[in-house]
Amino acid sequence: MLETAEFKRGPGGRPTRAEAERRHGALIETAIRLFLERGLDGVSLDEIARAAGVAKRFIYARYGDKSELFVAAIEHGFKDRLETLHAFTPPRQRAEIGLVRFGQTLLEIALEPEALSLHRLFMAAAPRFPGLTRRLIERNRHRGIGEIARVLTVYAERGEIELRHRQLAAEQFFIAIVGIPQRLALLGLREPPGHEQRRLRAAVRLFLDGCRARRR
Repeated sequence: MLETAEFKRGPGGRPTRAEAERRHGALIETAIRLFLERGLDGVSLDEIARAAGVAKRFIYARYGDKSELFVAAIEHGFKDRLETLHAFTPPRQRAEIGLVRFGQTLLEIALEPEALSLHRLFMAAAPRFPGLTRRLIERNRHRGIGEIARVLTVYAERGEIELRHRQLAAEQFFIAIVGIPQRLALLGLREPPGHEQRRLRAAVRLFLDGCRARRR
């Protein structure tokens, strides 16, 4: 649990920029924790402000209401996972080996307990706030899919696969690798590790069969 700290103030009694960023970080981390523990409807802005050690006006200066803070918290929760994808460097082995390794990274991210909890939380609340949901997806969809496209492009440049439609191929790769395991995990089920690995390798082979470079 985050502990309330004395806030540093600059000239005129206003918080310094660094202090404002620290407050905002405390707010977001507290909001994620409380939303995960109690759901969107189970916690109020007053409780979040009190637990984060910030004034309610500090929240309203950045977010119009609790739903906007909720979406920001969900977005922040997935930020580190996107950075993990960004850090992946395709190995120099052939495409099948590299994509199995990349697929394993995708699965590890998607099947993390907190990632699954965030996903359930978001899916439960999304129909109530279609505008905010649409903006969140628009801001982040291309980031995740863009990282997959980046890895696939490496193998296209090596001449192992053909990418006529990069985004479509990246989306298909994600669905093939993550779709079934994530859906099972969201229901509280998980395949045995050996079965999960066989499914991963089969999905990579099927994907490659659809986009492997042909000799002309």
